[in-house]
Amino acid sequence: MRKIIDNYKTIGVFGLAKNTGKTTTLNYMMSLYQHAKIGLTSIGLDGEDLDQINYLPKPKIHVKKGMIVATTQACLEDTKITYQLLKKVDLFTALGPVRMIEVLSDGFLVVAGPTTNKELRLLLDVMKPYVDKLFIDGAFNRMTFASLNQIDAMVLATGAAVHPSMDKTIQRTKAIVESFQLPISQTYLYIPNTKMIIHEKISVHLFKQKSYSNFIDAINQYKDVMEMMYIQGAITPRMVDVLLEKRVRNIELVIDDPTKLLISDVYYEYLKKLRINISVIYQTKLLCVTINPFRPSGDHYDENEFLDKMRKSVNIPVFNVCQMEVEHV
Repeated sequence: MRKIIDNYKTIGVFGLAKNTGKTTTLNYMMSLYQHAKIGLTSIGLDGEDLDQINYLPKPKIHVKKGMIVATTQACLEDTKITYQLLKKVDLFTALGPVRMIEVLSDGFLVVAGPTTNKELRLLLDVMKPYVDKLFIDGAFNRMTFASLNQIDAMVLATGAAVHPSMDKTIQRTKAIVESFQLPISQTYLYIPNTKMIIHEKISVHLFKQKSYSNFIDAINQYKDVMEMMYIQGAITPRMVDVLLEKRVRNIELVIDDPTKLLISDVYYEYLKKLRINISVIYQTKLLCVTINPFRPSGDHYDENEFLDKMRKSVNIPVFNVCQMEVEHV
């Protein structure tokens, strides 16, 4: 796995669902760089003592001496590790202000970073000069990382917690992998300062609002003439339902980045059938998939079958991090 992530400085780790092994993946990746200056932060809150849904113990984030970590004041007051304060970052969360520290003793730490994309982007700019490699832990169900041009690469954790059916989990994972391989827009180099844009052959129409009603009005007015549509922010199932209902076909849909495609694999297939070709303004490389065959409630997958089927379904490397952790130790 190290050969895959070696060439990237800033790496985001996100899970397809809760309990898919994201924190285990993160701990393993950081353990590969014991002689480098490692940075760590989170978008949102992760590393709690107990899973807040089923109250099972969660794997905490293991930090080691020399690491640079950005977390909140409340988390630092609750830890047993020793540390040196490097910078009081002018960002505030529900758990207090964000502090950047250097870890002076090995231990476990709750990492709670900023909750908005804008704030995370500012924090990354502060941290990057201090570290050789920077890891970002994405909180549960949050794929909306900071503008992806700030992140060099991503790693996806998936597993049996996504769905009781192994095939359904693989199908959803494959859709996410494909979304990270969408082509880059040839029209937009940067995110426009407007909510929606519709292109037709002879003119371009700008929209300052992206409410559901405005979206419907725009589709009704231009569905027969538009060739391209840009939408800022999330693409939701509700919006795809409108495209289906209005029989919008054969257009290019431009979005900010793959994390804004907040739809299931089924809706993704609907767009393909309508010949709605999606392109992105920012494209970040998805390096690999890690799998967790275990479910907190039982009904685990057969780990060898899961690994084999996932590797046959996606065109990027797949690892069982639980197995790799054992081998690494």
